[in-house]
Amino acid sequence: MFSHVIRSDTVEIDAPIELVWDVLADVGRYGDWNPFTPCVDADLTVGSPIHLDVRLGGSRRRQTEWIRAVEPPTLLSWGTHMVAPLLLDSLREQRMTALSEARCTYCSTLALDGWLTPLVKVSYGAIVRRGFNDVGAALKRRAEARYAELGA
Repeated sequence: MFSHVIRSDTVEIDAPIELVWDVLADVGRYGDWNPFTPCVDADLTVGSPIHLDVRLGGSRRRQTEWIRAVEPPTLLSWGTHMVAPLLLDSLREQRMTALSEARCTYCSTLALDGWLTPLVKVSYGAIVRRGFNDVGAALKRRAEARYAELGA
């Protein structure tokens, strides 16, 4: 079986981890700031569906995955199986780590396992990595602006 991980750059954010979490967990407002996944519908309950509109290059794709972990303020993840786990299993993780009371890091990964992994890696790997990096940069801008509005 094949495995691959697509990883974003780690972004340092000058805002408290709890504030960054609030931005990340407010999926209904992704259209205001998230360039990669501008439309998300979910209640963030583990096991529930998450409906995503994802921008993959010049196209937009609607997909449904399942919430796997919600651990405020450090981890939000979802994933899916394509037909069966042996064909393709994916797990998207968005992790934050506190560096101080007013600073944290953000990193996003997509772990792929299964027979279709090489095809997904070649077809979408660079696009997904670029999208993840765009999300990290946009999350940084959004959280830092919100923190500045609070007078920090």
